Amino acid sequence: MRASDLRLVTLREPPADAVALHERLLRRAGFVRKVEGGVYFLLPLGARVLGKMVRLLEAEFADAGYQQVVPPLTNAVQEVLEAARSQVRSWRSLPLGWYWVGAVRDEAAEPRGGLIHTREWYCLRAWAFDAERAAAEESARALATICSRALGHMGLEALPAQGDGWHVVTSLEGGEDRVLRCTTCSRAFVPEWCPVMSAAEEPVSADSVLPAEAVSTPDLRTVEEVARFLGVPASRLVKTLLVEADGKAVAALVRGDHDLSLPKLRHALGVREVQMLSAERVEEVTRAPVGFAGPVGLQGLPLIADDAVRAMQGFVVGANLPDAHRVNVCWGRDFAEPRWADLRTASSGDRCAFCGGELAERWGILLASVQPWAGAESPLYDDAQGHQQSVIITQSALNLTRTLAVLVEASHDADGIVWHPRVAPYEAVVLLLNPSEEEHRRVAERVTEQLRAVGMEVLLDDRDERAGAKFKDADLIGIPVQVVVGRSVAEGTVELRLRRDRNPHRVTLEDCVIAAQELLHQELGGGR
Repeated sequence: MRASDLRLVTLREPPADAVALHERLLRRAGFVRKVEGGVYFLLPLGARVLGKMVRLLEAEFADAGYQQVVPPLTNAVQEVLEAARSQVRSWRSLPLGWYWVGAVRDEAAEPRGGLIHTREWYCLRAWAFDAERAAAEESARALATICSRALGHMGLEALPAQGDGWHVVTSLEGGEDRVLRCTTCSRAFVPEWCPVMSAAEEPVSADSVLPAEAVSTPDLRTVEEVARFLGVPASRLVKTLLVEADGKAVAALVRGDHDLSLPKLRHALGVREVQMLSAERVEEVTRAPVGFAGPVGLQGLPLIADDAVRAMQGFVVGANLPDAHRVNVCWGRDFAEPRWADLRTASSGDRCAFCGGELAERWGILLASVQPWAGAESPLYDDAQGHQQSVIITQSALNLTRTLAVLVEASHDADGIVWHPRVAPYEAVVLLLNPSEEEHRRVAERVTEQLRAVGMEVLLDDRDERAGAKFKDADLIGIPVQVVVGRSVAEGTVELRLRRDRNPHRVTLEDCVIAAQELLHQELGGGR
C-alpha cells in the first residue's frame, strides 16, 4: 500500500473533544473518526487493526472447534438460539460451539471514556452448547482461556477472573475494573465473588465479655462515625444489613470494615434475587431509623453472618433504637447463633480460599465476559435413553472496540502509538524521504517489493511531504519496523529502526530484508 493511495490524513493536535488518551492518538493518527457521542467510524488503518484482531480470535476459536455463524442483525442472539433448536436434536449433536463477529448498538448506553464505553461497538460473541453441567463449566473456562490467549497474542496481559462466570480483564494502570489475584496459586477473582479463607478455626468464647448495654450515639449512622465516637476500630463493629431475598426479609451480618457481597449472599441463601431493603422497610422491621439496625431483639428475621464475625465477641451493633448502639454484644448469648457463610467482598491482603496465599489487587479493563445463558428457554435434546433434556448454554462476549482502545492505552509513548506486530496495520513502513530523487524512489520501490515477497505487510510512504513530517507520522501511527530511504542510498545503505526504541541500524541494501525480518522477529518475541 502506498501512503499516497491511502490518502493518509494526520492531525498535529488532538481534537478538542477527545476525552481519553487512546482517542486522542487514534484520531490524530487517522485510525478513527468520531461520528457522534459514543459512535466512531473506523478509517482504513483502524479497519486493518480490527481485521487483524478478528483473525487472531478466529484462529483461536477454530482451533477449539468453534464454527462461525452469521445471524440476521435484527435479533442476532435470539436467532442463534432458534437456529440451535433445529441443529441440536439428540445427545450426538453435542457439544456444539458457534461464534459471531459483528456490530452491536445500545441506544441506552451512556458514552464515556472515548472508545471504552460506546453506544456502538464491534463484538465477538460465542456460544457453547453442552449436555452436562460439568461440560458447561469446562466450556466456560475454555472460552475465558481462548479470549485471554488471543489477547496475549495482541500484546496484552489478560487475566481470566472467576465471578458470575468468568471475566477477562487486562492489566492497565488507571483501569476501572478491579480483580484480586493470588500471589501463590495465581488464581484471579472478581472481588464480589472471591472466596476468602476464614481466619478463625474455632469460635471464640463469650464467657469473659461484659454484659451488653445500649449507649447513646446521637445522629451517628456510619461505621466511621460510631467507631470514632466510641474509640474503637471499625473492625470491632458488626453491620446488620437488611435485604430482601426472593421477597423475604433477611438480616446479614458483616464486620464493620468489610463490605457485604450480594452475589455471595444470594448463593449462600440459594435464592434467585437479593436486593437491599428500602429505607421504609428497614424502619418497619427495626422500629428505628436507617443506620441503627442490629441483631439483638430482631424478631422474625433469619440471621446469616460472614465467617469473620464468628471470630468476634464483645462487638458493637446497632440497638434497633433511634440514636443508639449496643456494645459488648456476643452471638450465641445476646442473640441466636446465626448461620455462617463467606459473605464479604474480598480485598487485597485477604487469604486465598484455595491455597492460603495472599490476594493482591490488580486494576484493569474488562474486555470479555463468559456467563451461563440467561435468555429464553434452552433447546431440548434426546439423551442416550431417549429422555428429553435441556441444552446447557454458555455465552461469551468480547468487546473489540474497547480492546482497540486498551491496545493503545497499554502501548504508546509521547510521540504516538506503539503497535504490537500482530495487530499493527502494517508490519513495516518504508519512508521515502525525497520522492523527487529517482534513485531513491527506485530503491524504496525495490525494498518494498522485496519485503512483500517474504510475506511482510508494508506501507510505502511516497507522499510529497517533508522528511520531518514523515518521521512524525511514522511515529504517530506506530508501525513496528521503519525503513528509512534517504541520503545513505548513495552509499548503498538504508536505515532500519524499531518504532519501540528508534535506535538506528545502518544496513546494506542486500541485507535490508533479512535485517527487517530479524527486527520483526525480535518484536514478536521470537515467534511469527
